[in-house]
Amino acid sequence: MVRVGLLAVGLASASASGCSLLLDFGPGAIPSDAVDAPYSQAECDYKEPNNAPAEAAAFEPTDVGPAAICAGAPEDHDFYRFTVPAGTASVSVGVSFMNRPGGDLDLRIMDATGATTYGQSRTFGDTELVTCGSGSPGCPALAPGDYVFEVFPATPDTVNRYDITLSITPS
Repeated sequence: MVRVGLLAVGLASASASGCSLLLDFGPGAIPSDAVDAPYSQAECDYKEPNNAPAEAAAFEPTDVGPAAICAGAPEDHDFYRFTVPAGTASVSVGVSFMNRPGGDLDLRIMDATGATTYGQSRTFGDTELVTCGSGSPGCPALAPGDYVFEVFPATPDTVNRYDITLSITPS
């Protein structure tokens, strides 16, 4: 353990007494700050297993996470299944996260098998949003049926926690 002693002297008054401050820079002295961790185990486990379109976890507009793309081999991808009812004007799926170095995530909406992509968002911001229908460019209105959205790393080895929004707007 390394200890460094410092002496602070009051400058406002000649009669002020000093105090000593002992700083500990030893390996166990720095408290763990879980807030800075990219994700918790509970976020990593959210609706798992959901690592392929065939394993997509059922998702409702009332679900929000938080979830996480976690370290591992193979690389983590999260798939969620949702249903578009008849009479739907538009569907919006969004993920929000803190984009820090090594934390950029992307999003796409696909058919139930994952074979056809209808829309995707691959920005460098803290939010990815895909809206299908209602004249939104890049993603057509979705016919009634089951679909999958995928949250995935923007680059290899990306990890991060995220919150999810699913909005289904009737016509």
